[in-house]
Amino acid sequence: MSAVQLAPAALSSQLPAAEVIPEIPLTDLVVVADRFRGFADGTRVHTVSGLVAALRGGAFRNVRTDLTIRLGQGIKRHDKEYVEHVASIHAPAAEVRLLGDIAAPAPRHHVHKYQETNVLIANLARDEDGSFTSDLRIDGDNELLIDHQTGEHVQGLVIVEAARQLFLGAFELEYGNRSPEQHYYVVWNSIDLSFKTFLFPLPASLRARFGAASIQDPAKLQFTIDIEVTQFGRSVATATISFAALENSTISQIERRKAAKAIEAFLGATA
Repeated sequence: MSAVQLAPAALSSQLPAAEVIPEIPLTDLVVVADRFRGFADGTRVHTVSGLVAALRGGAFRNVRTDLTIRLGQGIKRHDKEYVEHVASIHAPAAEVRLLGDIAAPAPRHHVHKYQETNVLIANLARDEDGSFTSDLRIDGDNELLIDHQTGEHVQGLVIVEAARQLFLGAFELEYGNRSPEQHYYVVWNSIDLSFKTFLFPLPASLRARFGAASIQDPAKLQFTIDIEVTQFGRSVATATISFAALENSTISQIERRKAAKAIEAFLGATA
């Protein structure tokens, strides 16, 4: 067994004699939010709580080289500063480096989300070639993770919502800015989505490009957009989405009429 695998000192005595892991730890690690504990193996990948426990347990006390901790998904500045503080006490001889950006979420007026924890994209930008890019940023308290986050990969609904936020952001940057006083309501028409492989709670990115667009009628703009999610150069998922942007007053009238018909149908069926 490799002499660089990590076993917190407090746990090593619980392992069978033949499986005792040397105390010399890996010194190039990943830390993710506690929500992704299914992905953390306790050797190369740790949750914040697991890494703090390993530090306090003395697993890194004798490290005298660089201790590199790379930030995975869900790490907030609050977490980063806490890990740095604990490492300064319990890995005093190590040169501790926490690598990775803690990007600010895309603004509310781009992604149409009220709560910052539910914003899934960051660093939204329009490239010179006309495409739109963003980084994936998954808060550990995101609404899609609270009731379901099992196994090691990130569930597919997170990809769907991230794609939705990207096409909203792309629309706002490309077309919403042309009529900033106009309040558009964006509705889906269709989505053609393919999952290529698992997405893991590590850095990932999204890219989008508009396809067909119908913008002659300012009261109802219609678009298609192609989106790809990638992680370390590999395609994770692709989607082609068709959507429309309608004036808020228009969609409110349509919704009110359809809601009234739905209520009448329900009451009629139950009378």
